[in-house]
Amino acid sequence: MSTKIEMTAKYVAQLEELSITPDTTLLEWVVDRVGPANYNADGQLVACSDKEELERVYTGFVGDELAETDKEKGMSVIAEVCEDMKDINRKYRAVFYYLLAKKYGK
Repeated sequence: MSTKIEMTAKYVAQLEELSITPDTTLLEWVVDRVGPANYNADGQLVACSDKEELERVYTGFVGDELAETDKEKGMSVIAEVCEDMKDINRKYRAVFYYLLAKKYGK
C-alpha cells in the first residue's frame, strides 16, 4: 500500500503534466478530503465517461466540501475539469478535486 507522501508525489507529477505548479496547502487539504479512496485502485480515479461517477463527484465533493448548491453550475464546472484533463487516461481523484477547488477559488 502506498503512503500519503507517495500518493501526493503522484498527484504533483500529474498536476505538473497539466503545467500546474500545485499549491501544496490546497493539495494536502484535497488529499485529506479524498481519504481512503487515495489508496483504492478504483476509488483513486475519476471516470469522466461515467455519469453516475460525476454525480457522486458533485454530491460528495462539489456539493459537500465546496458548498455549491446550484447543481447545474456544479456539473458544468465538473465538465470543465473533464475537458482540462481530457488527455490524461488515469485521472487521479485528488488531482480532479484539486482542479475543482481551484475553479471555486479555494
